[in-house]
Amino acid sequence: MKILLLCTDAYGGHGGIALFNRELVSALAELPEVEQIVVVPRIIVHEREPIPDHVQFVFAAARGRVSYLRALLRVLRETKFDLVICGHVNLLPLARLARQQPLLITHGIEAWKPLRDPLSNRLIHHVRGVVSVSALTRDRLLSWSHFAGETFVLPNAVRRERYGIRPKNQALVERYMLEGKRVLLTLGRIVAAERYKGFDEVLEVLPQLDRDVVYVVAGRGSDVDRLAQKARDLGVADRTIFTGFIEEREKADLYNLADVYVMPSRGEGFGFVFLEAMACGVPVIASCHDGGREALRGGELGTLVDPSNLAAIRVAIIDALAQKERQVPEGLSFFAFERFSERVHAIVRRVTS
Repeated sequence: MKILLLCTDAYGGHGGIALFNRELVSALAELPEVEQIVVVPRIIVHEREPIPDHVQFVFAAARGRVSYLRALLRVLRETKFDLVICGHVNLLPLARLARQQPLLITHGIEAWKPLRDPLSNRLIHHVRGVVSVSALTRDRLLSWSHFAGETFVLPNAVRRERYGIRPKNQALVERYMLEGKRVLLTLGRIVAAERYKGFDEVLEVLPQLDRDVVYVVAGRGSDVDRLAQKARDLGVADRTIFTGFIEEREKADLYNLADVYVMPSRGEGFGFVFLEAMACGVPVIASCHDGGREALRGGELGTLVDPSNLAAIRVAIIDALAQKERQVPEGLSFFAFERFSERVHAIVRRVTS
């Protein structure tokens, strides 16, 4: 079997979608009947990770829109594929160039309402099936698209061996001046379009917490200045740390600085960061209104709150800070890579049978 994956980013990418795509490729590479996988990425922003055997990663595609189209057309001329996977709804118009029904993957808020491109709205009805990272994303897509084909839920995977409970990295403690502090952490892109992540709500609760509690906002983006001004207005600028971009190699140490991971968001399709935090034994707080509730298995693995209820967020934080021992929840095994790989294999065999 030969598989083509069109994606935004994967190897050399950053964030949840890039990681999902890398794990998807790794799972596909383990499928015995797969002989070739061709990955066409839209962007490459960092040094790439090791690529599995019999995977062709088309670097030239990531040099711009024209380069992407040229690379895709060249790949389609050279190889006849048994399965085309469209890794993002925005790539659907290009996926149809393969002249067969693609398998569409949806991640979150981009698929929760009709797409800006009318053509893509129509093309959804001609895909081989829809894979969503959460039941929430699947259901919201179905509510407006009325797609009548097969759907599958494929939650993100976490490799626990890459994380774990470890001593605090003193270099990071000193860098962010966290000695003697209790740490709340949120990690994500800090942009105006993603204000739903809950940074504002945590800042608004912070003045009501003990003075030794600080809020580490990890990530970068265009909304940092606004949040920094809000922290000043609330009188908690000295208790709010903006880290800027976090290297992948530092993430496990960053999570291990935290006493609580809190992200009471309104628009997460899933929330891979919750899995990472739990894999480091950090208590997590998520929203009961978006995909975070599925990452926490309905509250089995952490605490769910209404993001509009600041009192509930404050109580959840206080309760989490009171926990004496850190532990990795046993239920996190539901998201193990081995389980993810099994789900991928079952989906591929179903749609190609």
